[in-house]
Amino acid sequence: MTGLCFTIATELAAIADPRHARMLGDFAAPRDAMLGVIRIGVEGTEGFWERHDGGDELLVLVSGRMTMTLRPASGPDQAHDLGAGDALLIPRGVAHSGRLHTPEVHILFVTPRDGNEAWTEHPEGKRRH
Repeated sequence: MTGLCFTIATELAAIADPRHARMLGDFAAPRDAMLGVIRIGVEGTEGFWERHDGGDELLVLVSGRMTMTLRPASGPDQAHDLGAGDALLIPRGVAHSGRLHTPEVHILFVTPRDGNEAWTEHPEGKRRH
């Protein structure tokens, strides 16, 4: 899998029988995971990359707009444009970086507790964390 992007409202509207769930994909988390929210401003994203080798990561954009670029180990980069209500499932081990189109984004996330790596490709070495 190279990533799964969807709009929550669209998926909910596609449910014909409200007694049945709509399965969107599989989430791999063989270890403990963290559930949280984060506010990210434009100044904190340029050249910032991360990867989670401990499991998949789920991002739900609550507000704002951004493009999340996924960099699989093989194959080309994949850009996913996200707006409020969109979700992105990032497979274990896939590097990813965000570029904001609004001054700030608010994200709900589920991410592995262990096996995380972050780095910057910013020429001045600026880091978000």
